[in-house]
Amino acid sequence: MDKKIIILAILAAVGGVALGIFRSPERKNAQGQDLFPPEKLLGYVENTRISVKEDGKGGRPVLAVAVTPLGIKPEQVSPTGYGALKAIHRSFPKADWVSVFIAEDSAMAEASNWVGMAELRSGKVTVTGGIPTQAQIDSLGKLGQPFRRPTAEDLKAVSAVFDSTGTLAPERWDLSQSLLGAGSGRIDKSHFLNLDMQTNALHAAAKALGKDPKQLQAQVLGVTRFYWSKAGDPL
Repeated sequence: MDKKIIILAILAAVGGVALGIFRSPERKNAQGQDLFPPEKLLGYVENTRISVKEDGKGGRPVLAVAVTPLGIKPEQVSPTGYGALKAIHRSFPKADWVSVFIAEDSAMAEASNWVGMAELRSGKVTVTGGIPTQAQIDSLGKLGQPFRRPTAEDLKAVSAVFDSTGTLAPERWDLSQSLLGAGSGRIDKSHFLNLDMQTNALHAAAKALGKDPKQLQAQVLGVTRFYWSKAGDPL
C-alpha cells in the first residue's frame, strides 16, 4: 500500500459537483454518456473530506476514502459516492478503476466501518452498501446480533479500542479490500460482522473509558454490525 496519502481539494470541487459543471471527455463512458449526471449528485454531503490511499499503480484500482460528518442520511449515500468519484476521476482521468470507501466521521473510517462504497470501473459506476432500516436492525437484534448506529459516545469507544492496538486498523482495511468489485454480486459478510479484539487492548480501552470490558466489546461490535450488515448490497 502506498504510504503517501493525497488530500483532494474537495471544497473547491463540491461546487462543480453540485452544479454539474466541469464537463470534459474524460467524464463520459464509451457510449458518450455522462458518468456523473447532475441528478445522481443531488444529496451530496457537504464538507466531505476525500483522501487517496492508493494511486492505482501495479494494476490496482485507485483507492480512496470519503469521510462525511456524522449523520449521513440513507438517501445521501449514493450521491456522496458519485460526487467523490467525480472529484477523484478529475485527478485520475485515465484510471479504469476507481474505488471510494464512504464513512461518516474519521473514527468510523479508521475502523473501516463503511456506509457505502462507490466504484467506477470500465466506464460504469456502481454504489453498494447503505444504512440498515429500523426493521432490519430489530430483526437481526432478535437473532442475537444487536446493532447500534453510533452516537458521539460510541465514536469515542471505537476510537479507544482501535487506538489500543496497532494492528486492528490495518487488518480491517485489508479486509475491506474484499469489497472491491462487490457490485457484481453478493458477498459473504459473516466474517465482517465480528471484530477480533485483543483481550489486552480491550481491557486497556475499557479502563481508559471507565467501562466494563464486556460492555465495551458489545458496544463496539454493535457499531461494527450496523455498518457491515449491508456491505456489498446494491444501492
